[in-house]
Amino acid sequence: MAPTIPDTPTAQAAAGFAHEAAPPFLLNHSYRTYLFGIALVTKDVDHEAAFIAAMIHDLGLTDAHRGDTDFAEVGAALAATFLQQRGWDRDRIRLVEKAILRHTELIPDGNPTARVVQLGAQIDVAGRGMEELDEAALIGILRTYPRLDFAARMRHSFLEEAKRQPKGSFAKLERTVQLSERFTANPIDHLG
Repeated sequence: MAPTIPDTPTAQAAAGFAHEAAPPFLLNHSYRTYLFGIALVTKDVDHEAAFIAAMIHDLGLTDAHRGDTDFAEVGAALAATFLQQRGWDRDRIRLVEKAILRHTELIPDGNPTARVVQLGAQIDVAGRGMEELDEAALIGILRTYPRLDFAARMRHSFLEEAKRQPKGSFAKLERTVQLSERFTANPIDHLG
């Protein structure tokens, strides 16, 4: 069965929040991040929290929300404020914050909800783990949420953020795995 998007009022509000701030290439990345991740992490996941984290995780890269700290920290703070305004309890808010803060880490996160965002982002950015996805589901997600020149545009955002925040998560990824070189080599862009 193909993964679906949660339809709770808070999930819908998070999608609307992302629609207002993110350019289409980044918005589609957020949807793909959730859908790729949830296709692989199926047990013990708070689906609503994972979806909200996926929708907000990169908003710190946008003109509307770019801050003075690492983009993931900005995203986690945005998510916390967004969820506090909707009456979420502190533990679930922390879960969303953790998913956003840890999504760029290469060591697998042990929490299934955080792992959804981490795995989904890795697949969409670098193709890492895409072989574990059912090819029909992968192609279906890509048709519904096309890449829209994602590799080139995200690579640009990545390098700008790494330059702007030399101690941030993107700068660390560039130093450790030269991630900027992997954007255009992502096998996901050569499907079909």
